[in-house]
Amino acid sequence: MRIKSTAVLATAAATALVLAGCSGGGTAGESSSAVAQSSLQSTGWTSADRDSIKDGGTLTLPIDTAPANFQLSNLDSGTVDDQTIAGVYLPGFVQFKENGDWEANPDYAESVELTKDSPQTVEVQINPEATWSDGTPITVKDVAANWKALNGTDEAFAPLATNVWEDVESVSQGSDDRDVVITFKKTNADWASVLNGIYPYWAVDTPEHFNEAWAKGPYAADGKTYVSGGPYVVESFDANGGVLTFEKNSKWWGDEPKLDTIVFKTVSRDGLAQAYANKELDAFNLYGSADNLKTANSRSDSKIERSLGTTWRHVTLNGTSEVFEDQEVRQAFAQAINRKVLAQAILSPVKSPGDVLNNLVYLPGQKGYEDDASKVYGYSTEDAKEKLEDAGWTIGSDGYAAKGGKTLEVRFVIPSDNPNSANIAQLVQQQTKAAGFKVTIDTVPTDDFFTKYITTETRDFDATYFAWQGTPFPVSSLKSIFYPADAGQNYSGVTDDSLGAAWDKANAELDADARVEDAQAIDKKIVEVAGTIPLFAEPYAWGVRKDLVNYGPAQFQSSSVKWQDVGYTE
Repeated sequence: MRIKSTAVLATAAATALVLAGCSGGGTAGESSSAVAQSSLQSTGWTSADRDSIKDGGTLTLPIDTAPANFQLSNLDSGTVDDQTIAGVYLPGFVQFKENGDWEANPDYAESVELTKDSPQTVEVQINPEATWSDGTPITVKDVAANWKALNGTDEAFAPLATNVWEDVESVSQGSDDRDVVITFKKTNADWASVLNGIYPYWAVDTPEHFNEAWAKGPYAADGKTYVSGGPYVVESFDANGGVLTFEKNSKWWGDEPKLDTIVFKTVSRDGLAQAYANKELDAFNLYGSADNLKTANSRSDSKIERSLGTTWRHVTLNGTSEVFEDQEVRQAFAQAINRKVLAQAILSPVKSPGDVLNNLVYLPGQKGYEDDASKVYGYSTEDAKEKLEDAGWTIGSDGYAAKGGKTLEVRFVIPSDNPNSANIAQLVQQQTKAAGFKVTIDTVPTDDFFTKYITTETRDFDATYFAWQGTPFPVSSLKSIFYPADAGQNYSGVTDDSLGAAWDKANAELDADARVEDAQAIDKKIVEVAGTIPLFAEPYAWGVRKDLVNYGPAQFQSSSVKWQDVGYTE
C-alpha cells in the first residue's frame, strides 16, 4: 500500500499511493446481492463513549510491509500502512469529521484560523501542553522546519510532494513560540491539508536528517530513543520480522489511552483471513475476497463493517516507455479495457457495489464529481484498434499490433503475494489482446514494487496497477501526481503543460463553486493525457472483532483516529 496519498498522502495534502488488495475465488456467502452504495456511511466503525470502553488490552493490526522510512514524504515511504502507523505518534493540528470537513484538533491546537485573505495568513495556537515524549515542546520551530523541508526550494530534500507548502512565504512566531503565523505568497484554498502531520524539527531540519534520521524509526534528537507526539510511543521495532509495537506514551497530556499496546504485524495478503480466524488479528480489510468474507464470518466473535472508501484503483501507464510514449496509444489501451468487468471482479465477491470511477479529481459522492473518463476511455475494442492504426500500428495475423517489425508488447508489473493485482493483470491481458496489445505480466517481490520498479527514478514498467488514497482536499493533493512530468508522484512521467496554470487558478480560488469548475477543467485535461486510467473507487469491507470500537473502515475519519479512544467494550 502506498500513499505517496493519492493515493499516497505523505501528508494530508497529498493523496495516497496504495497497493491493490486481494481477490479470491469462491462465492460471496449466503446472499449474492451487493450492498447498495446508498446504504454505506462515510464512517463504518462502531462508535462508543470512553466510559463504556474497558481499560487494557492489545490491538493487533495487519500491514503489508514494515515502514521503509518513518518519514512519510521520503521517496521510499508514504504507504497507507505508513500513514496509519504515523497517526499513532505524529501530532496534527486539524482533524477530520465524518463528512470530510476539518476542525482544530484540541489535543494539539487551541485554534486554527485563516486570519487574513491578502496576503493569505493562517494562525495556529498550539496547545501549551503539547510536548514530544522526550520533553521538547511542540512549537513554531517544528512547523518552520517542516515548511523548509517540504516547500521544494531545496532540491536536496526531494520530498514526494510540495503541495501547499510551496505556496507559503514564511512561517514565523507570533506572540510566543506556541503561536504559529503562516503567511502565503500564493493563495491556496487547501491550506489546512498540511497541518495534519507535523514532524519534530530535528527530523527534517537538514536534507540528511530528512532522508536518514527516521529511516529506522521515529527517534528523538539523540538518534537512539523513540519519540512520539501522540498517545502511544514505539516500544519495539522488529524490522526483519516486520512487527512494530507501541506502548502508552507516559508524557501524553490528553485522555489516558484505553489500550495497553498496539501492534502492527506484517502479514501477507493471502494469509490475512487465516490469521484473523486464528485470532492473531483484531481487524482486517477483506480486499475484495469472497474467501476472506467467508472466513471472517466463520469467526464467532466477528462482525463485518462497511463504509464508503477513498481508495481508488487504477492502471498507470509509463508514458516515458517506448510503447506508451504516444498519447493515442495510451488512450487505445484504456479503451481496450472493460473497466466495469474489472470493478465487479474485485468488488462483487464481498458484496460491494461495483461502480466504475469516471473522474480523476473527485470521488463519487463528492461535490464536483462528473463523468469525464467514459468520453475518452469508453470500452470499445474497435475504437482502440482504430486509434492504434491511426498511430501507425498494423494488426498482424497473430492478432497483435506491430510497427517497423516490432510487436506492441506491454510489460505489466505487479507485486507478488497479491491475488488482486494478479487478477486485474490477467483480465487486462485478456481484454487488451483483442485490440492488438501483447501484455506480459511481470511479478516482482512486494518489498521491491514501490522501491525499485514503480518509482519516478526507474519507471521500470510499461503498465501497473495500484491505488491512490483520496483525501478531503482532492484538488491540491493531486497536483504532484499529474504535474509536472517529473513531479515526485507522477509515475506516468507525462503531463499537459497547461496544467500548471490550471492548478494555480484552482488553488487560489476561495469560492467553493468556482473552484469546482476549475477542478472539472483540470480533470478533463488529465483524463485526456491518459497516464492514469481510473477503474473504481473501492468501498471498504472489513472483518472486525465484535467488541472493538472507534476503529475500523472509514472514508475520511481514518486520517483522524483518536487512538486514545480505541479499545474494547465491557
